[in-house]
Amino acid sequence: MSKILVTGGAGFIGSHLVDSLLSRGETVVVYDNLSSGHKNNLQQHEKLSFVKGDVLDQVSLRKAGEGCTEIFHLAEYLPDTKKFGPGHVVKFSFEAPLQDFEVSVRGTLNVLDMARQLDAKVLFTSTAAIYGTPEKVPIKEEDQADPVSPYGMSKFVAEQYCRMFSKLYGLNTAVARIFNTYGPRQRKYVAYDLIKKLRENPSRLELLGSGREARDFIYVKDTVAALLLIHKNGGMGQPHNVGNGKPVTIEELARLICGILEMNPKIEFKGSSWKGDIVNFYADNSKLKSLGYEPTMSLKEGLIKLVDWEKSLTS
Repeated sequence: MSKILVTGGAGFIGSHLVDSLLSRGETVVVYDNLSSGHKNNLQQHEKLSFVKGDVLDQVSLRKAGEGCTEIFHLAEYLPDTKKFGPGHVVKFSFEAPLQDFEVSVRGTLNVLDMARQLDAKVLFTSTAAIYGTPEKVPIKEEDQADPVSPYGMSKFVAEQYCRMFSKLYGLNTAVARIFNTYGPRQRKYVAYDLIKKLRENPSRLELLGSGREARDFIYVKDTVAALLLIHKNGGMGQPHNVGNGKPVTIEELARLICGILEMNPKIEFKGSSWKGDIVNFYADNSKLKSLGYEPTMSLKEGLIKLVDWEKSLTS
């Protein structure tokens, strides 16, 4: 079996990916600075080792990567929300664009340079935010990238480095553009934030925007399955959208969560949102499906799992 390095492996998506790799008998090294990840997301396992470190630290990174033939690069700039408040990583990048650039671009370059020396296969987790405000939906991989946030721009630049390393050095790289992933271990973003708000005030729910904004919600284990499939097929830094391909409005999401929680609050939409937010945003995932991919979790079933996990934190 391979020895696999997962940067950001103690985070939300990363830890579920680690679980899946371990279940396949792989030997896994998690490299995470725990700025937003949680070590208790990781199981105790004889084939799992953890290294606390930052992707900007080349010496520590290369030591952690010794002997690895495959790399899943998920580390990105995600500050502690106790300081920045709830919200999306896009919002954080507006607050600190230089830190976002350093981690997404320089950090990815460090990973790629290490992979070049190891001749290791790389999967880079990018974001649907590279598309900016799309002219049409659903969004296809060949649609123009036009980021409207530092986060989207830094991820797009990192994608270009993946492609360049494939062309210059023959490095096997693949890119996953992830849409709105949700599920257990998620401690931020819209689905989790809605649950927290309703726990705090079951009678009233105030939300940004109009409620008609459409998003593409994909359960975390379906996202992980997509990452494994994209990584397996590899390529010259070619991107794949990772999403359900089904639009869901924020109002529909809110009412679904209210039903699961058996709450009937007054829902009020404030009509304005944060900078960089986009109205309609969902994927054309036909390229991913051509690899044999099919999401398995319905939105309601996935939200029930998220609600149950969130409840277990305080029970």
